[in-house]
Amino acid sequence: MREYLFRGKMIANGKWSEGNLLVTKQGCCITPDATVLGSYGAVDPETVGQYTGLTDKNGTKIFEGDIVKYGDTVHNVVFEQRNGTAYFGLVYSTLETLSFGYYQDLKQIEVIGNIYDNPELLGDENNSKKEEEG
Repeated sequence: MREYLFRGKMIANGKWSEGNLLVTKQGCCITPDATVLGSYGAVDPETVGQYTGLTDKNGTKIFEGDIVKYGDTVHNVVFEQRNGTAYFGLVYSTLETLSFGYYQDLKQIEVIGNIYDNPELLGDENNSKKEEEG
């Protein structure tokens, strides 16, 4: 069975939290441990990303919003909906996102950061695109 897991940056302390996602009228919360009552925290909704169900070559979980190195290229991980298909993939250009496992050898992918803490890892071209979209 697929593991459903989310990650978000806590508003109170800026640290990352992983767990279940709770969305209410007041905002978003991550509940890291469902067995402990009150163990949750509000997260910035802009930073919430879903676990892809995959790990990199070091066993690190890959989340939407991560920046990964594949060979000698760097890509961000997104959830893409295109032509009636939805999938997690790597952004290659503004026109091309390739789904995980189709073209990539997962044993060569390494998480090196994320778009919130390390946008500079994507280079100037990708940063300017993000600014235009935002």
